[in-house]
Amino acid sequence: MNTFSASALRGTLLRNLTFIGTLSLALAPCPASLAQEAAQAEAPKPQILSPVERAVQNGTAVRLSLKDITKLALQNNLDIAISDTNEEIYQQRIIQAYGAYDPTISLNLGLRQTQSPNTNLATQSTSGNFSQTDLGNWNLSFSQSVKTGGSFSASFNSNRNSNNQAFSLFNPQYNANTTLSFTQPLRRNLRIDNTRANIKLVNLDAKTNDSQFKQKVNDTIASIQALYWDLVGAIQDYNIRRESVNLAQITVDNNTKKVEIGTLAPIGITEARAELANRQVDLLVTEERIHSVQNNLKSLVSSDRNTEIWQKLIVPTDSPEFADFKIELNRAIDTALANRPELEQLTIRLQRNEINYNMYQNQRKWQVDLVGSFGSIGVAGPQSFDFKGNPRIPQQFVGGMGNAYETLFTGGFNNWQLALNIQIPLRNRNVQAQIGQNLVDKRQLLMTRKSEEQRIQVQIRNAVQSIETNKQRVQTAKLARQLAEEQLDGENKRFAAGLSENFRVLERQRNLSSAQGTELQALIAYKKSVIDLQKAMYTLLESNDFEIAKSGSNGVQEFR
Repeated sequence: MNTFSASALRGTLLRNLTFIGTLSLALAPCPASLAQEAAQAEAPKPQILSPVERAVQNGTAVRLSLKDITKLALQNNLDIAISDTNEEIYQQRIIQAYGAYDPTISLNLGLRQTQSPNTNLATQSTSGNFSQTDLGNWNLSFSQSVKTGGSFSASFNSNRNSNNQAFSLFNPQYNANTTLSFTQPLRRNLRIDNTRANIKLVNLDAKTNDSQFKQKVNDTIASIQALYWDLVGAIQDYNIRRESVNLAQITVDNNTKKVEIGTLAPIGITEARAELANRQVDLLVTEERIHSVQNNLKSLVSSDRNTEIWQKLIVPTDSPEFADFKIELNRAIDTALANRPELEQLTIRLQRNEINYNMYQNQRKWQVDLVGSFGSIGVAGPQSFDFKGNPRIPQQFVGGMGNAYETLFTGGFNNWQLALNIQIPLRNRNVQAQIGQNLVDKRQLLMTRKSEEQRIQVQIRNAVQSIETNKQRVQTAKLARQLAEEQLDGENKRFAAGLSENFRVLERQRNLSSAQGTELQALIAYKKSVIDLQKAMYTLLESNDFEIAKSGSNGVQEFR
C-alpha cells in the first residue's frame, strides 16, 4: 500500500512538472526572436561626439589657456572697465582740489561820469550850479593763495580824472598806483587749512578707489579661474560618462550575442539596455553643464552678446594635473594681513580720520595773521597858475600819463603797512563736538580693523586646511579609481568564465565611472582651493604675473 502510494505520487509530480515546463516554453519569448529584436533595436550607432569635438569639426572651437582666458577677462570685463574709469574721475578731483592755488588776473576798463549839486565852497565848480567829474580807468590785479595758508595780491591801477571844480590843481589829473600785499597765518591755518585738508582727503579717496579696483581685479581673476576649472571638470566628466555609455553599449552588444547562442537569459539584454539609457541621461545632463559653465565664463569675458566669443566654444588647454602647493600657515597669514585690500581701506579711513582730527584741532587755535602791504602813488597833470601867474604845480608833476608812471616809481610816494590780526575764540562747542565724534569714530575703526584681521586669519586657516583636505581627497580618490579599474577587470574575467552575473559587471562599470568622477572632482576642488587661498592672501595678481587689466594676450587678439 505504501509502495503503490509513493509510486503514484512520483508519477503525478513528473506529469505536473512536464506540464509546467511545456507551458513555460509556450509562454516564454523565443530566445532567437528576442535576440533578433535586441540586435535590431541596438544596431551599431555612430560614435557620440562631445560638444568640444563638434566645435572642432565646425570650426567654432577656440583653445585658451588659463592665462589667456584670465587676460581676456581683464581686458573686456565690464565691471573692471567701470572701475577703471573711476580712476580718471578721482584724478580729475585731485586736479580740482589743487585749483584753489590757481592764480587769478583781473582787468578792469571803464568810463564814469558823476554830477552833484554844489554844497561846499571848497568843492565849488566853475559852472556855479553843479560839480561834474569824468573818470576813465584801466586797472590790473593779480591774486593767488599759497601753500603756507596765506595769500598774495598785487594791483596796478591807472585813471584819468577831469572835473569842473574851481580849486583843482590838476585838471585833468592822471593817477597811477601799485600795491603789493600779503597775509600769512602764524597759528591757525599755518600747518593745515581747508584747502590742504581737502587735497589730502581727495588723494586718499583716489587710493581707496585704486584699492577697490585691485580688489575687483583679484575677485575677477578668482572667479574666472574657478569657472575655467569648472569647465575643465565638466568636459572631462563628459568624457568619463561617455566612456561609461560606451561600456554599457558594449555590454548590450555582448549580451545580445550571448542570448543568440543561448548562454545568457534574455533578461541580460534588458538589464544592459536599462543601464545604457540611464547613463545616456547622465551624459545629456553633463553636456548641459558644459554649456552652462561656458555661458558663465563668457559673461566674465564679454558682456556684449555680439562679440565673436559668444559664437565660439571655449576649449581649455590646461589639464587639472596635481601640483603640490605648499605654504606655511603663519607666512600665509602674514601675507594676507599685509596685502588684503579691506585692511588697506581701513588704514585709509584711519588716515582720513586723522586729517579731520587735525583740522578740527586747528579750528580751536587762536587766529594770528601777519598782514603786510607796500605801495606807491604817482600823479601828473597840466600846469595851472595862481592869480599872480605863478605856477602851482611842481615841474616834476607836469605832464600826462607818462609822467604819472614816472613819479610812481621815482617820486618816493611810498605807503606800507605791517600788522598782526588776532582773533581769540572764547568757546567753540561745534568744534568740540566734532572732535568728540572723531575720537569715537577712530575707536570704532580700530575695533573694526581688529575684527577684520581676526576674520582674515580664520579665512586663511580654513583655506590652508581645505588645501590639505583636498590633497588627501585626491590621493584617496586616485587609489579608489585604481581599485575600481582592477575590480572591473576582474569582474569581466569572471563573467567571461561564467563565474559572475551580468548585473555585477554593470555595477562595476558604474563604480568605475563614479570613482573616475570622484577623482576628477577632487582634482578640481584642489585647484579651486589653491585659488581660494591665493585670493585670500591677495596674491593672484603676482602669482599669475599680470599687469592689471592692461597686458596683452597673443592668443586672443580677435576677441578684443
